[in-house]
Amino acid sequence: MKIAPRGDHNRYKYNESFFTKWTPKMAYVLGFLYADGNITDSIPSRTQYTSFSSSEKEILKKIKSALDSKHKIYRRPPQFIRHKNGEYLSRESFSLRIGSRKMFNDLVTIGVVPNKSKIITFPNIPANYLYHFTRGYFDGDGCVYIEMAKGITKNRILRKLSIIFSCGSYKFLEGLKNRLSENNLDGFIYKSTRCFQLRYNTYQSVELFKLMYKDSDNLYLIRKFKTFTDYFKLRPQKVDKEILKIIGWRVGRAARQSSAKAFYSGANPLRALRYNGNTTKTKNAVYS
Repeated sequence: MKIAPRGDHNRYKYNESFFTKWTPKMAYVLGFLYADGNITDSIPSRTQYTSFSSSEKEILKKIKSALDSKHKIYRRPPQFIRHKNGEYLSRESFSLRIGSRKMFNDLVTIGVVPNKSKIITFPNIPANYLYHFTRGYFDGDGCVYIEMAKGITKNRILRKLSIIFSCGSYKFLEGLKNRLSENNLDGFIYKSTRCFQLRYNTYQSVELFKLMYKDSDNLYLIRKFKTFTDYFKLRPQKVDKEILKIIGWRVGRAARQSSAKAFYSGANPLRALRYNGNTTKTKNAVYS
């Protein structure tokens, strides 16, 4: 533990050697940093900063704990943002910032760069920590998507699951795709309106869930994890021993005793789920 150097707004303790040795926690936090973090070389304050941001304070608290940090998490209230198509009210957001030359230099050695959004490439992640890193990136710039679609008959609805990773850098997603393909997970990359996206189908998303959340030690964003459990309640036949070990026997039992009868008799599956306020609902899809 060390006191933050001059240049940080407060002198708080933290683990400055956190990024020098690979661990599951380090890999997760690094993945989140690649998605929703940045490093800054601040000339006026003569120090370097490592920052994390999120609209959900919960995950920053977990990252702060992993870093053994006593730093304060700052809140930014919603603000009106001007856009070429008009104004919109931004979401409430939170940030965690640590001033440390050593941490900055360790991250540069790994491959993190300032202003990284469109230029980052995929780092060299040891195989044992690949899915901890992937889970961290997913919690920052990933989406789990439940699609509702009518089947051949009117009273039957198909449920599809997709995992999507987003990034401004094609090379980063290409590197992620190549590494995940080592486990026969073959997604596809496409250009969306504002960024590139890497998407996986239902089977691959279920397999990726098992790889990402195995031995996760509760270090994940609860909202996105809950969307997976909601899906397994809708599709209890997808719950195998590996998934049961991750989601717990209570959720697994609820999945097997879920509203399958209502679902296959033509009931609206959106009514069979209780979504929290952070989950988006549309006419044909639910995603987090």
